[in-house]
Amino acid sequence: MTTSAAVTAALLLCLPALATDWPSWRGPSRDGITPETNWSHEWPSDGPARVWKASVGTGFASMVVADGRLFTLGWDTDRDVVLCLDAATGRTNWSFSYPEALANKMYEGGPNSTPLVAGDRLFTASKTGNLHCFEAATGKLLWNRNLKQDIDAKLSDWGVSGAPVLADASTLLINYGPHGVALGPATGKLLWESGTKKDMSFAAPVVTRLGDSPAALFIMSEALVAVDPKTGKALWKSKFGQGYRTHCSDPVVNGDLVFISSGDDGGELLRVSAKSAERVWKNRNLSTFTGTAVLIGGHLYGHETAGYKTANQQLRCVDFATGEVKWGEGGFGQGSVIAAGDRLIVLSDKGELSVVRANPTKFELLARTQAIGGKCWTAPALANGRIYVRNAKGDLACFDVAPPKSASL
Repeated sequence: MTTSAAVTAALLLCLPALATDWPSWRGPSRDGITPETNWSHEWPSDGPARVWKASVGTGFASMVVADGRLFTLGWDTDRDVVLCLDAATGRTNWSFSYPEALANKMYEGGPNSTPLVAGDRLFTASKTGNLHCFEAATGKLLWNRNLKQDIDAKLSDWGVSGAPVLADASTLLINYGPHGVALGPATGKLLWESGTKKDMSFAAPVVTRLGDSPAALFIMSEALVAVDPKTGKALWKSKFGQGYRTHCSDPVVNGDLVFISSGDDGGELLRVSAKSAERVWKNRNLSTFTGTAVLIGGHLYGHETAGYKTANQQLRCVDFATGEVKWGEGGFGQGSVIAAGDRLIVLSDKGELSVVRANPTKFELLARTQAIGGKCWTAPALANGRIYVRNAKGDLACFDVAPPKSASL
């Protein structure tokens, strides 16, 4: 490499990530963190500029963004609706609907599962296990499979809620049945299923490695289960769950350590291998409910739901290795958190949008605005200088947080 080329490469490495899509549940790496750093939290007193607002129907599916398109799901008049919007303008590019019940037991109802964009395809899942694969650009239906009809696993009270996840290019995973099912993403062909026992949760599977082997971690109603994603064989189970056994938070993985958490059963850290899981610690210092914590610099940032008692709920920083609380701040309710660099983007359950420094030594608020009203249990998304938020009744808003042009590199 020439000297000038070396200098150019070094400069490129120093540049901020100017634009990054958010193509799947919990972002590009499925850990709630985006590499996008060139966005601003220096907002006017009334908050960042709202670029557009749309109505997408009742539900709790989050938003995914890829190739200038935003995808989400909602419910309207006895039908689920899959929506593709222009990410910059909110204009509807295409939509697709199919019959589905509201299923509003103990909450507003509507679809919970967030879509997945992989290449030129979009994958969606309904509460009853009605799966669809579309051509992302046009909405052309490529295949449809109804898991309830094909397998008839007993649904939980809140149905299929975890997002579809690709284990690899030929294996699509869904949290359905005792420890998941796998489909071929090209055709929807059923590759394996795990039985008909009523055992699913809200959480999406997390793909990792246990030793030298690939694995998928499924939080079910009563256990964390490690599964061989190619065969569906359960490698081990670690007991977890009490109360409602809803378990909405995904596992958080760091090497051979896995953090799992629930508003019902507190949080615990496990040391895992291909054969077993051993508890490192367990407490109620971070009992996440509607959102999954993010792991930054050896610390977890998330919402302690304190047994669902609003007065005691806090956004907290907890030491990953020990479970020790480093700090806690009230006023965020049962919210959600994502991260970009060392900044947390936090949406409270009442629609207040905050930016907080990921600083383990103290709570450091950088920005705050009332972004949207209503119940907000859905995680926000950051993509290409825009933050997207939605509420239960289906109001979806887009905010411009790109830095001023004079400040851009």
